[in-house]
Amino acid sequence: MIKIISFVDSFKHYNEPIKEFQKRLGKQVDFVKLKPSKRKENKEIVDEETKELLKILEKEKWYKVLLYINSKQLSTIEFSELIEQKQMQYSNIIFIIGWSYWVDYEILKNNIDLKVSFSPMTFPHIQAIMMIYEQIYRIICIKKWINYHH
Repeated sequence: MIKIISFVDSFKHYNEPIKEFQKRLGKQVDFVKLKPSKRKENKEIVDEETKELLKILEKEKWYKVLLYINSKQLSTIEFSELIEQKQMQYSNIIFIIGWSYWVDYEILKNNIDLKVSFSPMTFPHIQAIMMIYEQIYRIICIKKWINYHH
């Protein structure tokens, strides 16, 4: 099982592609929407959301991957191999995507197994959600020898 956790109020511009990947993946991927902080100050938002995320991660025994800028970058094949290997060890993997002001990694680091970045460029978190869905779908197609472009 794969789980994606993110602070999100709506998918807005990415609603259709995210819903399409959710339909294609079915119960193989669970998406957990966390409510973004309503605080006004960026530091307060980061503090509140990091604490909420920490409570969740401390309970989970899954392999935890934080999508985090300036971290390890993987090709699709490397990503596929990582997922396959970690599912054999842990059976369950969580991908964590922060909100607009991100999270405090120093507080979370003891509950994170790996940090991964899609690119040296910065993307909106909603786009990152869509991208992680797309990559999960792509690696499942690769593993099952299913034509990705259909």
